[in-house]
Amino acid sequence: MAAPPPPGDQLFEVEHLSLASVASGDQPPARILKDVSFGVERGGALVLVGPSGSGKSTLLRCLNRLAEPTAGHVRFDGRDLHSLDPRDLRRRAALVMQTPVLFDGTVRDNLRVRPVGTPGDFSDARLTSAVVEVGLDARLLDRDAATLSGGEKKRVTIARALLRDPQALLLDEPTSALDPPNAALVVETVSRLRERRRLTIVAVTHQPELVRQLGGCLLYLVRGEVLAYERADGAVSDARLQAFLAGGRAAPGTDRR
Repeated sequence: MAAPPPPGDQLFEVEHLSLASVASGDQPPARILKDVSFGVERGGALVLVGPSGSGKSTLLRCLNRLAEPTAGHVRFDGRDLHSLDPRDLRRRAALVMQTPVLFDGTVRDNLRVRPVGTPGDFSDARLTSAVVEVGLDARLLDRDAATLSGGEKKRVTIARALLRDPQALLLDEPTSALDPPNAALVVETVSRLRERRRLTIVAVTHQPELVRQLGGCLLYLVRGEVLAYERADGAVSDARLQAFLAGGRAAPGTDRR
């Protein structure tokens, strides 16, 4: 298995992470992730790819303690995750879920939803800036959130995360269920935010165009194990990653480690 060059200033450092489900009755613990290690540079990108059920979304959730590994270590900004307040960690490493979650009310109402005591500027001017930053018209603030298209909902959830000034965005299938034009808009938005804000991006995707625009590194998981880990902004040597970047699904094979 080829490995990318060691990153410089790492925002995320993951070492020998494993996760198993809790035993239930006669069922032994099931392995979900096994001995996963990688780093993500500050302002860099990592894209997680692989077959459905390979542990990609679970790994993403381990980065802000929505899932807890059973072995190994995860550090964020030089500190072990367990030394950080979970609420502060989830502000700084904001997860945008696969299915956008919006509540009853206007877009403005939704952008102001936050845990009690959350710091930040949620003024009208700041809300306007956030929606424009994700490529939406400011007039959308007064729309009923239920009337938005899938692509608009996705970008509103990204804008909501941005209002808390994160250092990293964790994106779970950001283009899932979107038609090609809306998927392209979301890809463009994420790429632009990374450059403009120097955000660190970790994304689960089946969309090769997101990888092509973000660059960074690719990590290929099968049944919870890393089978390939390479830089995406150079010549990719692994055949599975080549197939993915060419627009097909990477073959799940278990050769070459």
